[in-house]
Amino acid sequence: MRARPLASPGAVLLLLPLCGLIAGCPDDPKPPPDPEGPSCLFEPVGDVNAPIELEIIALDPDYQAYPVEEGSVVHNIFPPQGGRVVFAGVRARNIDPCAVLLAGALRDPVSKQVRPESRTVNLRPGEDGWASSVPTDISTFSNIPTCPNQWASQDLYGVPYELIVEVTERSGRKASASFTVQPVCEEAGFIEECRCICQGGYELGEVCTEGTGGGGGAGG
Repeated sequence: MRARPLASPGAVLLLLPLCGLIAGCPDDPKPPPDPEGPSCLFEPVGDVNAPIELEIIALDPDYQAYPVEEGSVVHNIFPPQGGRVVFAGVRARNIDPCAVLLAGALRDPVSKQVRPESRTVNLRPGEDGWASSVPTDISTFSNIPTCPNQWASQDLYGVPYELIVEVTERSGRKASASFTVQPVCEEAGFIEECRCICQGGYELGEVCTEGTGGGGGAGG
């Protein structure tokens, strides 16, 4: 199996950063971005007095980034922590790229159940005038836990879900985007196992015959 980049040990599974976007969340205050954050010396990208412009990107099974739009597929990928995740990142401008709180979530449109994840990241400025998550560093992407599927009322592949991504600057400025997407199981060598642990009604410990990813938890 090919070597995979390791997730940041500081990655944290959180519900609160997306509560303002997701109906039914508790009214607890959101934690601010870590003012220190990962070490970062990047300058602001674009005009920080203008609204933040935000685009969602995701990783495919070859760890190549691609833009996410309405109706796009997103890939259930076997990560270092086990289970399956969707790696959702951003491209942004008019933003301070240091210590950005990046929050992502998938919502089941049938049951309205949500699986969120958030972390503090440094977005890397590029020559195109945008700052972005880095495909070679999965810790700069929200590792949204999808499977084992013990939360959704339907399969986590081949049907629509809502993908929500939000960024918060150290200053507190925010921007968000959301699209209807279709999760898929297309990672070579793990397709049947992915479909097994991502099916609706999956029971933890159920035997899946393909691959070595197992039914362990995701989102660590």
